[in-house]
Amino acid sequence: MSFAWPENFGYLLLLIPLAVLLGYGVIRQLQAREAVADPLMADTMMPGSRLWVLILKKVMLFCGIALLMFSLTGPRLCSGGRPVLRKGADMVFVLDVSRSMRARDVHPDRLGQAKQEVLGISRAVKGGRRAILLFAAAPLVQCPLTTDREAFEALLGMASPDLIEEQGTVFRSALELSGKLLKADTENLPQSGIKGEKIVVLLSDGEDHAGDFLAEAIRMKKDGIHLFVVGVGMSSPVVIPLEGSAIKMDEHGKAVTTSFKGEILQKMAHEAGGLYFRSKGDHTVNHEISEMINRIAASSRWMMEPVERVSLARYFLAAGLFFLLAETLTGRGVRKRR
Repeated sequence: MSFAWPENFGYLLLLIPLAVLLGYGVIRQLQAREAVADPLMADTMMPGSRLWVLILKKVMLFCGIALLMFSLTGPRLCSGGRPVLRKGADMVFVLDVSRSMRARDVHPDRLGQAKQEVLGISRAVKGGRRAILLFAAAPLVQCPLTTDREAFEALLGMASPDLIEEQGTVFRSALELSGKLLKADTENLPQSGIKGEKIVVLLSDGEDHAGDFLAEAIRMKKDGIHLFVVGVGMSSPVVIPLEGSAIKMDEHGKAVTTSFKGEILQKMAHEAGGLYFRSKGDHTVNHEISEMINRIAASSRWMMEPVERVSLARYFLAAGLFFLLAETLTGRGVRKRR
């Protein structure tokens, strides 16, 4: 069994307080019964049969809600498998366009050098498709996977911090979306049975404002995604230029500086089982990366992938609604005959 939306598993944690509240409701009803009547009269007001019906109703209510919430994960039944030949490469370039990438400690600036690295890799890698994913505090798909090199290069040239309103640097959401771009392509098996290797090339100066990217890096390793991390910039602090000749200032009127942080990028590459490269003003790394990607793309390998995924969400949804309906129609107990 697989799941279309595994990120929704977190909602199932709400079942814990729900179970506590339902159990507390039963206890409160029993306490209220004992508070208003003596034991003999209490047994008359709520005999054992009614008590069991009350508990049954709470159980059915809990099961109904649990099944409805479980259906949100998109459970699917994978039937059988089919050998798939991995050959070629589908590459997603994850480009940091936060304001700090405007720093001019490399020529023409960090973003400009990162674009040159992307262009060099794209032109040197043979075949396959390319995609561009821009990110700052939030990710943006600038170019989906395509074989159109001219369109790819045109959209790469348009990459700018102005395209993303929410600034900052968050790696987690960018890695998550890049994985989804490659995963969406593998959902439908081509008739030829040939698919490209999954490649992600991330370029950044290493400033991460969230620091919660390790889980996504590990997931990429499990999904068989090859990650190449490229650090762009110099370690010395440098100001962040804005439009014209202005520079970024803080609330106290002091110039905001940025410096390259390679440790974060190295940790990301290590957790994902990938490789880390340092791009400086006098040293570019696109030749090294393109050679490695060409070797990966040229070495074909066979993998087993599911042939068919049958969605089970509607069955769990129907079962949940059945339990809720049964809970509503169930009486409060059998009255004693006089």
